[in-house]
Amino acid sequence: MSNLTKSHIEPPTSDIRHLTSEEIPPWAILSQSPVRKVPKRDVFNMVLIGVAKAFADLNNKSLSPQERDYMVNELTDNIIARYPAIRINEIPVAIANGIRGKYGEFYGLSVVAFERFIEQYLLSEERVQAVKSLPALGTARPAPGKQEQFATAKSNTLMALQHKQSGKSFASMAGSVYDFLDRLQLLQFNRDEKYDMMADACRQLVGDLKYKLLTAPGHQRSALRRDKDAYTAALKGGALTGEQNQNVIRISKRLALDAFFNQVMMEEVDLDAVVEGKRGCFEEVERWT
Repeated sequence: MSNLTKSHIEPPTSDIRHLTSEEIPPWAILSQSPVRKVPKRDVFNMVLIGVAKAFADLNNKSLSPQERDYMVNELTDNIIARYPAIRINEIPVAIANGIRGKYGEFYGLSVVAFERFIEQYLLSEERVQAVKSLPALGTARPAPGKQEQFATAKSNTLMALQHKQSGKSFASMAGSVYDFLDRLQLLQFNRDEKYDMMADACRQLVGDLKYKLLTAPGHQRSALRRDKDAYTAALKGGALTGEQNQNVIRISKRLALDAFFNQVMMEEVDLDAVVEGKRGCFEEVERWT
């Protein structure tokens, strides 16, 4: 068990260049976790972004909250079940391509239409070639060197910043990008700031669970209430399980990264150059397992 009080909790430690889609190598996206390995809420959020933008881009009438929730929930479940290998950052790309006719004619926006966009995107020549450029599973290959690791981590960091600038979710990349920037000693939050982020993460989890309880089937409600009560109690020093604490850390890293990106944007920092200038920190012997 772990505890959220300041005396016991150990929070996570430590001119802007706009990337175009052509500058982001396909492997940078495909190196991220597939939807089957990321929190369902993150998939839901990305689906919501893609669906909302599709309706806005086509100037279609807004959905009612009930229609929207049904469509996004159904599409989220179907994507995880039927297309588990897609990365969440590919979802809005597939939808954007679909509504622009890249995959043929479509008649209205529906769950079926959005699923077809996802399916056609995964079958597209561009996506197939991107997958072929990755090493085959089970094929022996040398472990990537420090330079390759650094290049991939920097690319993901700049991609996450681009998503922040354009109002897109970078939740799926937040943990790895946070750890990379922390390793470069670029995250300078004091202990109180880290604690506040942990507390904010607990409040967000409580809010998410309250939302889930509105629509959850009966057999899931007991576990959801238990987690909600645990996160609420943690704000006053209550104990968390290891899994619950990891959820708090995951969200607090995203909040910390969001605060860091806000500072980068406000001060017009050239993050590419700053990260490059810290390459020496990355090449040092790793300080953790």
